Amino acid sequence: MVIKEYVCDAGEKSKVVIEDFSVEIKDDSTIILGLAGIGLIGPIIANSLIEQILDIKEIGFVTSEYLPPISTFYDGILKHPFRIYYSPLYNLIVGICEVPFEISSAYNDLAKTINNWALNEDVKAKQIVVFQGIPQRGMIDEFPVYYAAEEELIDYLEQFNLKKFEKGIIVGPESTIINETLTNKLQGYVLFAPVYQIPTPEAAASIIKVLNQIYKMDIDVNPLLEEGKEIKEKMLELAEKAQEYRRKQLSSKSGGEEYTEYYR
Repeated sequence: MVIKEYVCDAGEKSKVVIEDFSVEIKDDSTIILGLAGIGLIGPIIANSLIEQILDIKEIGFVTSEYLPPISTFYDGILKHPFRIYYSPLYNLIVGICEVPFEISSAYNDLAKTINNWALNEDVKAKQIVVFQGIPQRGMIDEFPVYYAAEEELIDYLEQFNLKKFEKGIIVGPESTIINETLTNKLQGYVLFAPVYQIPTPEAAASIIKVLNQIYKMDIDVNPLLEEGKEIKEKMLELAEKAQEYRRKQLSSKSGGEEYTEYYR
């Protein structure tokens, strides 16, 4: 059996910078990390929480030498691409990273830095939650939420009617963060939902409904469902146009040449 350590070393190429110490982080907080991945469900979830939790406050950011040369801004105001927020009401720390890291080797360094900060005397967090999209082909009619968690969390999560993934792999920065929690005192778990290769707000909405139950929140998911409906309608419209174009290609002849169907 692995004996978990209380602390872990910080990464060498990244660090957490806290700018606002006016709000004290209470012990046993949960860290929700919305990282840029397939379907962009992480940033969508994090943004919904940031926009709707009334007492949430930006307290700092994560910096890394491996962040890509990208800046973000909202309403003309520049924002760091990897920001940290805290809500005393729900005792939630929300991290949002809206850009992917340049190289995969950055993930291990980032994971160490985040876990080290979460365990230090100023934070003393209890859990870390990350999200992962399950890429699907074609239209998705339902967006069930699955989970994978450390053994001590299984019974707790089962009460929320989640579907447990029996076997699989987690990839990207989420995997390194969860792997790091397996070696320290933090409890880590992952929530999954089916996604398209494009932003999938409906998947994010399904996960937010679960988070509402677990952390006794009331985040409104209707805007995400409406946005998802619009995206699906546009996808169907594009698919119909593509099929119509293919039919015309296959049925037409020009100069004795026939078109060949390459895709099914």
